[in-house]
Amino acid sequence: MITILSPIQYIFIVAVVLYILDSIWEVGSIFRPQKFSKRLADYFILAGLSFHCAFLIVVSIKSGTLPISTLFESSTFYLSLIVLLSVILKFLYRLQSLTPFVMPIVTGFSIASVALVRNDLAMTYNLKTFWLFAHIIPIFLGYASFTVSFIFSIMYLTQERQLKKKAFGPLFESLPSLETLDTLMWKTITFGFPLLTIGLVAGTVWAKTSNILGLLWYLDPKVLLGSLTWLIYAAILHLRLGASFHGTKVAIVTIVGFAIVLLTFIGPFLMGHKHGYEKRSVTLEQNVSPDDVRITKVKS
Repeated sequence: MITILSPIQYIFIVAVVLYILDSIWEVGSIFRPQKFSKRLADYFILAGLSFHCAFLIVVSIKSGTLPISTLFESSTFYLSLIVLLSVILKFLYRLQSLTPFVMPIVTGFSIASVALVRNDLAMTYNLKTFWLFAHIIPIFLGYASFTVSFIFSIMYLTQERQLKKKAFGPLFESLPSLETLDTLMWKTITFGFPLLTIGLVAGTVWAKTSNILGLLWYLDPKVLLGSLTWLIYAAILHLRLGASFHGTKVAIVTIVGFAIVLLTFIGPFLMGHKHGYEKRSVTLEQNVSPDDVRITKVKS
């Protein structure tokens, strides 16, 4: 069956197209600045983020809650936070080299998320409870911050490699110093960790009071992986207090932490554990308004 997108979902498609153009211009502005303008790249990313946010706002208005009622919406919400945080850091610290690393990754995941529209996973519980809001918003912000710290880790290892090889080309010139990248890794982890902690505590209260995950909620794969993520970043912050734990060591452990974040986000679904979601094939039926973002289950 051919996937049919609603007009509202096409807003996100426009954002993806702008992200693709931005990725090309971001990378091109490093290696061929005469041909690919950094200013135009800034316009592309801001326009793409605007359409991305517009899509999420419309979905929220239609549903009356956060745009996380399906795995597709959750993915796009997570990606929007990554772009938003990256843009803020880019202009706050004048990091022109940040988005050339961020946007190709975000674009790739954005394209992949569109595939979720055809066979999506929908939440089975009430999205309008306080504890669920208190759980989801900090968790997503924390994950977005850890994702950006992962990008800084890649940038750090890239710059370190160029220094060792004495490859002083355009990429080397565009990247910040190792000291700056080390500081930014630290700051983004420090920002994300309290948010993750708040989200996990709120999620624990919600799981126990709602009983949505059953009596053995603490054995849910996503709960276990979330706890593992917390332990890894807690260890990074603790070890950071030691003078010897910085730079390359932090970058490598941060990459491992991000791998756990990804596994926490999508791993349980791949393993068949839905964490409050159920699988359904979706399309727009003829009796649904074309302006409606809601989707209905296909009857077998």
